[in-house]
Amino acid sequence: MNLSYFRKSAYSMEETVERLKETAARDGFAVLGETALPASGARIVYVCKSRWADALIAESPSLFGLLPCAVAAYEKGGKLMVGAGSPTVLGGVSDSEAVRELAGEAESGIRKLIDEASGAGELRPAGIKLYSTKSCPYCRMEKAWLDERKVKYELIYVDEDQAEAERLVARTGQMGVPVTEILYEDLDSEFVLGFDKARLSRMIA
Repeated sequence: MNLSYFRKSAYSMEETVERLKETAARDGFAVLGETALPASGARIVYVCKSRWADALIAESPSLFGLLPCAVAAYEKGGKLMVGAGSPTVLGGVSDSEAVRELAGEAESGIRKLIDEASGAGELRPAGIKLYSTKSCPYCRMEKAWLDERKVKYELIYVDEDQAEAERLVARTGQMGVPVTEILYEDLDSEFVLGFDKARLSRMIA
């Protein structure tokens, strides 16, 4: 599970922040304010969709702090990055189907906002790896699902490849399968734990 989602901006800091606010307002976010961080030179823009906040408070108010409402822009290694916390964290800690659906919708909305504000465009996978075992029924279900959609992927049996099994545990902290690794050209990999059809559909459609 990735804790945040950042993209490289094609614009200056001022242009990025303005694009962020304009895109947020156009996409139905309330733009609540902005903070400059003098020590780091970073800027934070606070945005929120009231419908998401209302639904989360009604369903699971204790999880409200996990709804990402702050988008940061900062420079690192000569690159201007813009991004926010990942709503998948919210969905990953709740047993509520309503909260998981909300997290999925928020994930799509936040990613779209960041993709457009940064000028980076929609993120497309450069490769997919499915980590499985020979005996895992959910792995077979996901494999069949990917095959039906003609998605290209590399199948790795961690019960036959100790090095890959250790790498997977080191990267995710998880020992269970299936795990799907989505590789990107300009970002670190993302990992989807379990056969999460809704999230996989959003990521590889």
